[in-house]
This record gives sequence, structure tokens and C-alpha cells, in this order.
Amino acid sequence: MGITVVCSIFFWMVCSWTHIVSSSGNSSSASNGSRGQKIVDDLLSSYDGRVSPTDALEDGPVEDTVQLYILSLDSSDDSTDFTMNFFLRQRWRDARLAHNSSGVPVLELHRKALEEVWVPDIYFVNEKNAHFHYVSVPNKMFNVFPDGKVSYSIRVTGTYTCEMDLRKYPLDKQTCHIKIESYGHSTNSLKIRWNSPPVLLSKNIKMTQYSVEKTVPFICDQQYMEYNYSCIGVNFHLNRMNGFYFIHMYVPSILIVMLSWISFWLDIEATAARISLGILTVLAMTTQNKFTGVQHVSYVTAMNVWTAASLAFVFLGVIEYAYINVKTRKHVRRSLNRATSNLSMNGNNPILNGSIYSISKKDTNFSQGSQKKNTPNVIDLDNKNGRKVDRLARIVFPMSYVLFNIVYWSFYGIWEPVQDDPKLVH
Repeated sequence: MGITVVCSIFFWMVCSWTHIVSSSGNSSSASNGSRGQKIVDDLLSSYDGRVSPTDALEDGPVEDTVQLYILSLDSSDDSTDFTMNFFLRQRWRDARLAHNSSGVPVLELHRKALEEVWVPDIYFVNEKNAHFHYVSVPNKMFNVFPDGKVSYSIRVTGTYTCEMDLRKYPLDKQTCHIKIESYGHSTNSLKIRWNSPPVLLSKNIKMTQYSVEKTVPFICDQQYMEYNYSCIGVNFHLNRMNGFYFIHMYVPSILIVMLSWISFWLDIEATAARISLGILTVLAMTTQNKFTGVQHVSYVTAMNVWTAASLAFVFLGVIEYAYINVKTRKHVRRSLNRATSNLSMNGNNPILNGSIYSISKKDTNFSQGSQKKNTPNVIDLDNKNGRKVDRLARIVFPMSYVLFNIVYWSFYGIWEPVQDDPKLVH
């Protein structure tokens, strides 16, 4: 009986102590929660988000430092635009949000509170289409430090214009940029500058056509009417990865041009084979153009020069045989006419003998025999001349093509188009 009473008292004491500890923890949590809520309520009770800190406190222009953390970057030649997914990070100081006496190191405001807080009205000058991310919640972050400094981050995906110079395509380098300005606040109330570092690139960035060589920030303050507006920007220097073009265009076109030279080693009398080979190489060369990614520009690109020259070499191979064939036929026809004229001068012309029917069988046989005897000699002589042209073409065509390649790769390897970059202020 005594043991039962002791156990009951002990159990009651343990339960009471657990209840006291739990109540103390809950009251502490409630106290912390109510303290954060009270701080926000106190800060926003007299806060007017319609007015900038400069106008509210008359404390000089707000300096908004910007940083971009780029998650993905891609570019398209079809529209000369580039698409970028990034975190837009901003920092500024708003003394109206200071809470030094609160004891809270960082005040993390909910996204709904952003509607009541002043945010710099920056926009992207060369933006064509952009949107924020809302999955699964709006991708926004707003932190306030005790001294009134604000850290604001938002995720953005946008398409931006890029004035590409494609004269060296596909051996080119491009410089694309974005510009950030204040839309409604002049430099008297808002000053935008880059943070350090201004741009951070994710290690997972992989572009299909370009690689990012470097990023160069600059300042581009503008004057509209009589007001100055703050502006910053960054240049993305992109190198085109041209492995696709070497595999699908340059190497096949070189092989097609070399294939057309086989015609110079075929016999002159193999008319069907040489014509078929020439036509097939010309068609194959024109078919290759679909892999060049045709650019709708008003100037000549490096790819246009290459395809035009390769097609010209293939086409000249066909013209070479056509020249030999035409010259041979003309020479044979001229020689036969000359042989017939000689026979007529020797008295075998029936008209000169007084009657068209006075040709004897002997004269006829003599005439036919002379033609059969002379014709093979004429054809052999013409074939010999044609072979000389083929032997010359075997040397001239490859040497000309090698010379063209030396000039082409040397010129486009050294030459760089001049682009008008904005004035850079680091």
C-alpha cells in the first residue's frame, strides 16, 4: 500500500514537470512569434510604400546594388536573340525599416508584405519577353537587416535582343548585352550600380552553340528630356562552338570537291560516266546547303563564301569536260569537211564531172576508204589534246583549291568585324 502511494506521487510529479516545461517552450515560441509579428506591424504601421526612402527621409539618392546569378543561357541565330534564366539580386538601404532594438538579426518578410514595401522600379531595356516564376510559390525573397539594409531576390526568365554580326558565321564571336535602368526615378532619388562581383555563372551552364568567354560590366547612365537616369549593363562575350559545322559542312564539302576530280582520270570517251559524276557532285554540293543554317542577312557570311567556292570548283569540273567534248567534236567535223573538200578538188566531185550521176563505183569506194582512213587519225589527235587538258586540270584544280583554303582560313582566322560596344565604366 505504501509503495503504491509513493509510485503515484512520483508519477504525478513527473507529469507536472513535463507540463511546466512544455508550457514554458510554447510560451517562448509564442513570444518569439509575436515579437516578429509585432516588429513587422510596428514597421509597416507608419510606412508608405508609395514613397521612396529619398523622398520620405530626404537623405540623398538610394544606391541600389545589383547582382545577377545566371542559371542558364542560350542563343538562337534564327532570331538573333538570347534567353537567360537568372536570379536578380538587389541591395539597398531603407532607414524606415531599421529595427536595431528588436534583437532580431534578419527579418524575413513574407511575399505578401512586399506589396506594402517600396522596391526600386528597374527594368530591362532590351527585353522582348520575360516572366517571373511562380512554381510552387512566387520565387521572391525579401530580408531586412537591423540597420535597414534590404536584400531582395527574384527569379526571372527573359528573352533579350542581341545585335549579332554574322559576317564570320560560323567562325564568329558574338557580344550580347543586357541593360538595366530605372523607369521612373531619376538619379536624384535612385542610383543603380553593380555589386561585386556583378555577374555569377552557374557551373551547370551548357549552351548548344556558344560558350561564355567572359562577362564585362559597364555603366550607361542616360539622359531623357532634362533628367538623368541611372543605367547599368553587362556584355556577354560568346564564342561559337563550330564542331557541328565542321562535321556536317566543311568536311563533306571538301570530300565532294575531291570526288569531282575523279572525272579528270576517266577516259575522254566515257561520256556517260563523266557527265553523271559531274551532275551528282553538283547536286550533292547544293544539298549540303541545308546544313549551313541559312541566315537571312543582307551581307555575305563566311559560310556563303565557302559554299559558293566549293560549288564553283565542282561546277568548273563539269565545264572542263564540256569544253573538251565541244572542242573535239568541232575539230572532227572540221577535219572531215576538209577531207571531203580535198576529194572534190581531186576530181571526184560529180558536179564538176558534168553529171551528178557520173560517179563510178571505184570513185565511191575511194572516197569512203579515204574517209575511213583519215577519221581515226583525227579522233586520236583530238583525244590526245583532250588528255593534255585533263592532265593540266589534275594539277590546276587541286592547287587552286588548296590555295583557296589557305586564303580562306587565314583571312577568317585573323579578321574580326568591328562592333560598336557601349562605353565601359568598370
